[in-house]
Amino acid sequence: MSLTLSISSEQGAEQLNLNLESTLQGLTLYEACIEYNHTAAEVLRLFEEKPLLPGLILMDKNQLVGMISRRRFFEYLSRRYSLELLSKRSLRSLYQFNHTEILVFPSYTSITAAVRESLKRSPELIYEPIIVQTAPGIYKLLDVHQLLLAQSEVHEITMAAYKQMGLALQQAKNQLLAVLDAVPGFVSWISSDLQYLGVNQHLAASFNLSSEEFVGQELSCFDSSPNFSEFVEQFFASPTKTTSQEVTAEVDGNIKNYLMVAQKYNQDQAAVTVGIDITKRKQLEEELRASLEREKELGDLKSRFISMTSHEFRTPLSTILSSAELLEHYSNNWSEEKKLIHLHRIQIAVKHMIGLLDDVLIIGKAEAGQSDFKPEPLHLEEFCIELVKELQLNEGNSRAINLINHCKSTSFSLDEKLLRHILSNLLSNAIKYSPEGSPVRFEITQQKDAIVFQIEDKGIGIPLQERQCLFEAFHRSANVGNIPGTGLGLAIVKKCVDLHGGEITVKSKVGVGTKFKVRLPLKSAVEARSTRPC
Repeated sequence: MSLTLSISSEQGAEQLNLNLESTLQGLTLYEACIEYNHTAAEVLRLFEEKPLLPGLILMDKNQLVGMISRRRFFEYLSRRYSLELLSKRSLRSLYQFNHTEILVFPSYTSITAAVRESLKRSPELIYEPIIVQTAPGIYKLLDVHQLLLAQSEVHEITMAAYKQMGLALQQAKNQLLAVLDAVPGFVSWISSDLQYLGVNQHLAASFNLSSEEFVGQELSCFDSSPNFSEFVEQFFASPTKTTSQEVTAEVDGNIKNYLMVAQKYNQDQAAVTVGIDITKRKQLEEELRASLEREKELGDLKSRFISMTSHEFRTPLSTILSSAELLEHYSNNWSEEKKLIHLHRIQIAVKHMIGLLDDVLIIGKAEAGQSDFKPEPLHLEEFCIELVKELQLNEGNSRAINLINHCKSTSFSLDEKLLRHILSNLLSNAIKYSPEGSPVRFEITQQKDAIVFQIEDKGIGIPLQERQCLFEAFHRSANVGNIPGTGLGLAIVKKCVDLHGGEITVKSKVGVGTKFKVRLPLKSAVEARSTRPC
């Protein structure tokens, strides 16, 4: 016969250090096994020597038979004559009359699970000790009171942990809300049935509402951005988890652009959307695009300028060089008349180059906003007659310019210098691009508050696709062929018309002719005197 009795636990008999994951192995376990053939008297003596022992595990040749608790043992012996009858008999006889249901748990069973199963027992067995199997064939005893105390401690730990988790969760929520409120954009939580679950303060403030007033409201209640509602609805209808799209919204009476980013959550039953204001970025993109377009135009302008100068300066420079060389080598043998011919050729070439430079200077000053507008009283008919004579003289009287004046008044407040640039360039082009002997019609009409000039020719015409570039510097139509020109005339005309506050239109058909119409607003004499340079 053998008797084994000891107390064991990971913490020994001292106070246990429990946590939410603690198991039965961490509690105080009694290694209290006794062979089945011991007498009741020996068990009685053992219980008297070990007052804290909750019971004994009954073994038969290392096989678990059952368990007898201290409480039930003394309860049975307290019956009349039980001690005298059973004290010398083996536990086998006693256990036959005192057999009860026992609970056996593996040592890795959690304290909470053990308590739950223990409390399922009948009321008279609730406080019976529990057998814990720590290894194959190794059994130890656990006092159920200690189990309940351990569960109480675990419960306190659990509640403290839940409280700490609640505080941590609230802190995390507050931090998240602070971050979302600090986001310089619109943040919202939306359910799949298109209702607001929440918004950040930035979005709420744009509607002069609180964040709480959005909760439960449908998206359609806030119609500042109808395409936002469409964006969210299409997102929920699609299988994608994330998406982004640009939308427009009216904020404080202004239309703004937003980049919307959406992410589904809660098993695709809700989504969080973030709207980032990209209005300035879009404006910068437009400015950059315009800048690039302007840079391209400047590149084209540079190319056309180089092409123009290489052609228009080459001829007069060649004339000057050849005449100068001839004068250098042969002037001693020439008559004065022949010398003058070459000197005049040099002078004409120089004047032509000066004219080219003047045209470029006019364009440059206009682009820089440095051109002056100085209207003064002008006798218009005399001015136009003299201008026509000058042009016909330059063209050798080979072209007829038919001047038709319908004006009742004779004097108008106009800038003579700008008007000369306008009319001389238009008339020169009409002559240049018309067939030999073809007349040019020059008509002047007076309106209530404006003077209108119309110049019509029967020349080569302007292709339709060229008209959008017609007033750009150094631009020439593709059908001009070998007709000389700088591409500056119409650009100068447009700048001068703009300085006058007027407008210019053109009608043209290739092979038929072209008609330019210039309308210049008139100023009173008082306005003319008070006008300052632009």
